[in-house]
Amino acid sequence: MSLGHSLTLTIPFPSSRLANIAERALNVDKELKSDQVKRIITTDDDKLIVTFDCTSVKMLRVSVNSLFDLIIMITKTMDAFDGLE
Repeated sequence: MSLGHSLTLTIPFPSSRLANIAERALNVDKELKSDQVKRIITTDDDKLIVTFDCTSVKMLRVSVNSLFDLIIMITKTMDAFDGLE
């Protein structure tokens, strides 16, 4: 059942290993307002795929912005410790 406002993002990574690391890091934390936001994070080879389903456009915007902040932190950490192959 759809909450009304959906978005799917496909984010490429340099390798499938790094995409999987990002998926595992992001899946640790669940959405704080799980009654208003459903988020599914998967990978397809070297792509991170994130699907949002939200009750409002505002909740969608807030969730996507939060995801991007986390992805920036994850990729900076990967770069510092892994060299982003």
